[in-house]
Amino acid sequence: MFSVTTVLTSKRRKGKKTKTCPEFLRLIRTFQVCNVAEPGQNNWLRTHFIERRGAHRVHVRLRFSVRDCASMRTVASSCKETFTLYYHQSETDIASQDMPEWREGPWTKVDTIAADESFSQVDSTGKVVKMNVKVRSFGPLTKHGFYLAFQDSGACMSLVAVQVFFYKCPAVVKGFASFPETFAGGERTSLVESPGTCVPNAEETSTTGSSSVRLHCNGEGEWMVAIGRCTCKAGYQPVDDERACQACTPGSFKVSVGDDPCHPCPAHSHAPLPGSQECVCQNRYYRSASDNSDAPCTGIPSAPRDLSYEIVGSNVLLTWRLPKDLGGRKDVFFNVICKVCPAGSSGPCVRCGDSVQFEPRQVGLTESRVQVSNLLARVHYTFEIQAVNLVTELSSEAPHFATINVSTSQSVPSAVPMMHQVSRTTNSITLSWPQPDQPNGIILDYQLRYFDKVSKK
Repeated sequence: MFSVTTVLTSKRRKGKKTKTCPEFLRLIRTFQVCNVAEPGQNNWLRTHFIERRGAHRVHVRLRFSVRDCASMRTVASSCKETFTLYYHQSETDIASQDMPEWREGPWTKVDTIAADESFSQVDSTGKVVKMNVKVRSFGPLTKHGFYLAFQDSGACMSLVAVQVFFYKCPAVVKGFASFPETFAGGERTSLVESPGTCVPNAEETSTTGSSSVRLHCNGEGEWMVAIGRCTCKAGYQPVDDERACQACTPGSFKVSVGDDPCHPCPAHSHAPLPGSQECVCQNRYYRSASDNSDAPCTGIPSAPRDLSYEIVGSNVLLTWRLPKDLGGRKDVFFNVICKVCPAGSSGPCVRCGDSVQFEPRQVGLTESRVQVSNLLARVHYTFEIQAVNLVTELSSEAPHFATINVSTSQSVPSAVPMMHQVSRTTNSITLSWPQPDQPNGIILDYQLRYFDKVSKK
């Protein structure tokens, strides 16, 4: 609310000015008129030129007293207990004794002011016993300024105070948006729309346009009906009750736009600068393509532990335990590398051929066991069990692995695949068969067993 002090000018001298000194010893100027005994009263009182100052609607608070007509002994029939409030708009201060004319026409009527309480006498100090306070408003105002006028038509009254004021909504920061000082509208129910501007390091949450953030100033200078809002950018957090966005301090981050606070950097990462949107991984730590930018940084796993084997014929069952250090991840996998090495140290090892089979598979094992089949007898094998995860390919380090050497001994030959009858007599039979698919060495002899059919053995 903004108020101005008024200076009053009277048209006629029939209304007299008095000064009273109440108990607070402060001088108060009052304008009094009491020409009730003479009919046809038309007394005017006018203010000085009041600049509008951007206001669209003006409020006037009047403090006055009115004497009860019935309390006076000689009262003309024209005695009244009301007066009239007018206003006149103007671009400049043009008022004189004759302008604007002292009549309704140049002046616009605001209202007829009636007292709620009247008095019949004053106390010994001259203080009015009963005082009235009335507030009226008018608008919309369009010119540079205005005058107020008060018309008396035959009342016995005293005008003690005139306060002229208007409402405006103060400049405010709300919802991370700043709104300028905004005057109330020209009507009582007006809502004046005011576009907002996001505070530094904030942005609008909607994409409907540059003026989507708005507040409305009502007729009493109060902000209401917020539309849209701003929010802090990534790397900035809310402070001061949604009036500012503050950069995340070094060592903290904020990954997205919103009202969330900054968070400390996750494990094995750091943010050396303020306002960081994410934390950078430390040396030898990484984030996989499937990791969120706010996820901890992780490393590659250590080697598998307690690698062991068991030979079953031409097969080898390899088993091991999980690595001691999984690198901070749960997605650990295992790869099996099979090499054939010459006896002693007379040459390099070479990769096993395609005939060697792995069950369930050779790469991407999720369990800590694998069966290797179709191995050759009397051959030295080396098996490497690699531990990998989703950041292994990002690392310059080779996967950590455990190694075990397996030497296959001379195994028994595989079974004879088939047998043919060559000839037959009453007391003999001639048979033939091919060599086993896997002789596993030099076959010295074959053992032939037969049984009497009757015995069913």
